[in-house]
Order: sequence, then structure tokens, then C-alpha cells
Amino acid sequence: MNFTKAFTYIFDDQRWLEKLVIPLLVTLIPVVGWMVVAGYLMRVTRNVAEHQVEPLPELDFGGDLGRGFKVFVANLAYALPIIIVSTLLFLPLALTKNSSATTGLAIFLAVIGGFVILVYALLLTILMPPVNANLAVKERIGAAFEFKEIFRMLKNNFKAWLIVIGGTILCSAIIAPIGGIVLAIGAIVTGLYSQLIIAHLTGQAYAHSQTPGGQGAPLY
Repeated sequence: MNFTKAFTYIFDDQRWLEKLVIPLLVTLIPVVGWMVVAGYLMRVTRNVAEHQVEPLPELDFGGDLGRGFKVFVANLAYALPIIIVSTLLFLPLALTKNSSATTGLAIFLAVIGGFVILVYALLLTILMPPVNANLAVKERIGAAFEFKEIFRMLKNNFKAWLIVIGGTILCSAIIAPIGGIVLAIGAIVTGLYSQLIIAHLTGQAYAHSQTPGGQGAPLY
């Protein structure tokens, strides 16, 4: 994989500014805008996975909205266990009376529930990059639940997905917040830039996970 390329590929496209102005403006639309951008990022991932020289597409509002909705549905499905466990285990703590016995039981259940949620969240951290990559390339909601294919990709090149996770942490913790130091609009710019980096890394990881060890994959 080419980690550096994920940070520079945007500027290799002579029309990069023209292509990104509209996605930047669309992010200002509540809810729908972010869904459209999610679909746009899916196409970046797919283009990279398919080895396109200039993977930065032009925004397709309707098409990208549909793609983004698929991302929303798939990610919500994976988040449901956390929502359900949180509700079932933390609700007794909120409803408990002043009895020390019931309070102790509620706290115990909350601790157990917190541990379960933590383990599942760590699993999702590893699982979601190939899930979203498979969804991006195949553009079917069902692709997000092709567990045999998803685990095959993880097995073929686990290191590639670790790079995606590392890049995601770097972008979320450092690059994305930088813009907020300047102005709110700066946060939007660096936020989109961070997502474009992650989308490129995800596409690379997909390409490098089709064969064991990524043999035959392009160097980008």
C-alpha cells in the first residue's frame, strides 16, 4: 500500500478544486448533505479499488444520496447491538429505587454491559473498514453482510486493514480538528479532506486483500 498517496492523490487531479467545491457546499445541508457525501466517498473507494488513475469523481447528488443511504442502513444495522444492549442494561440503573440491593444489581449489570459494548466496539473497529469497502465496490446493502468475503479479505491482508485503522485514527485525532482552529469552515474543509484520505486507504486495502498478502495488487 501507498500510505503517502492517500494524502496527495487529490492534488494530482487538475480539476480537484472544481470537483470538491460542490461536496464541500453539500456538507452544509443537515443530514441529507452528509449522506450525499458518504455516497460520494463510496465512489472514491470504489475507483481506487478498481485502480482508476484519477479516482476523484464529480458529485452525483441523487446517485450519491442513494449510495449514502445504503451506508447509513448498513452502519445502523451494525450499531443496533450496541443500542439494544445499552438500553437493556443501563435502563435499570436509571429506573432503580434507593434500595442498596437493587442499586448494586443495576450497577453490576451496567458494568457487564459496558464491557460487552467495549468488546463489540473493538470488533467493529476492525470489521467496518472491509464492510464499507465491500459495500462501496458492489453497491449492494447485502454486500455489507457478506461475512465470508469480509473475513476472507481480513485474512488475506490484515496488515492493510490495520493501516486503514491507523489512518482513520490519525485523520480523526489530528487532521480533521486542525481546521477548527482557524474557522468553522476550516473544520469542514479538513473534515472532508480526512474522509477522502480514509476513502483512498480503504480502496487500496480492498485491492490489496483480493489475494493472500496482496500479491499482484498495484502500488498506486
